[in-house]
Amino acid sequence: MNTAKQFFIASGIALGASLLTNPVLAQHAGAHVQTTPGALIPDPAAVVIIVNRDSNEIAFMDIKSRNIVAKTFLGKNVNPHMAMMSPDGRYVVTGGTRANKAYIIETATAKLVKEIPVGMAPEHLAFSPDGRYYYQGNPDGDSVSVIDMVSMTVIKTITGFAEPLNITFTPDGSKAYVGNHGAHWVGVIDVKRHELLKKIQVAEVPGIAQLDPDKYLGEINGISNASISNDGRYLYAADGDLGVVGVIDTRDDKVVKVIRVGAKPWRAYMSHDGKYAVTVNNGDETVSFIDTKTNTVAATWPAGPDMTGVNFAAGKAFVISPSGFLYVYNMKSLRPAGRIKVGTNIQIETATTDPAEEKLYLANSTDHTVVIIDAKTEKMESVANVGLYPWGTHVMDSKDNYCH
Repeated sequence: MNTAKQFFIASGIALGASLLTNPVLAQHAGAHVQTTPGALIPDPAAVVIIVNRDSNEIAFMDIKSRNIVAKTFLGKNVNPHMAMMSPDGRYVVTGGTRANKAYIIETATAKLVKEIPVGMAPEHLAFSPDGRYYYQGNPDGDSVSVIDMVSMTVIKTITGFAEPLNITFTPDGSKAYVGNHGAHWVGVIDVKRHELLKKIQVAEVPGIAQLDPDKYLGEINGISNASISNDGRYLYAADGDLGVVGVIDTRDDKVVKVIRVGAKPWRAYMSHDGKYAVTVNNGDETVSFIDTKTNTVAATWPAGPDMTGVNFAAGKAFVISPSGFLYVYNMKSLRPAGRIKVGTNIQIETATTDPAEEKLYLANSTDHTVVIIDAKTEKMESVANVGLYPWGTHVMDSKDNYCH
């Protein structure tokens, strides 16, 4: 038998064995990951993941029963910041801000399977669309750690950022865009080489003589996130200091429009139908609705202080203010539709929406609860004792999975 033939036979045997033991390779080969009967968590789509910051754990709540079915303790002084499920539902990952580590949990067993040292103070993260790579942002280290989910190791640390926060992949997985909170540009990563290719300045930064020293000569509040349109064509990057949203064409990575919104926008949140990008403007406590067809502001309305997120369900936008209120807007008329009082003397964090767009799962950190809100009726129920200081939630296949 010639050497080439031996090589291909051996490679085929090795690949077959790998597919049996490695779910990521199986996914790449086109295999469909099924639920796991008899497992602690048999269906990854049937649970809400809860990030319990102060009890250093990830909790799993059954959506139907509202019971906490499992908790994964990560270690002392970890402080997980954000959790995300892999596209196939087999793993949950999180970054431990105080531990400078990434953690990989097997969903079916809720078992911690790997601790991986990464950069300084890891926070926000993302999976590549095929699930092969887990990108972990390290804002205090100005870097992004690239974790290969096959070997479960850091294969590269990409440097050159300025407080990198949220990471957004293009639908085809060829590029990733990184919001830099300590700068006014979006970083473009070539995912094939895991290299920072370009820095896209979203708008012209005023000269020093034009700046308000109290506002601009201190800490920079730049770009939290580059939010992608449904078709993957455009990015909407809100800049906090500049009070604008830069619209970036992903074909050539150039800014095609700069849209002025309210003061100190935190980020843009894309409506599920793709018609609007909604910015929360914490400088003047307003929300702006950007029409993505014309790239103009269609409406701006008063909202609340220190807003952390926007969820969409039942034809409404729910804007979260940590002071204990959700501000509600009708997405057809783009007009205010009331507000929901979650509680008094509490602090609410962020929420996720179920894939059916019927319920919101809101983390209530000071009460150690998750508040479930019916989007249609706006009725609430609370699940108590989910863990200490729940910081965020995540549901597989939700369109509203985000962090602060």
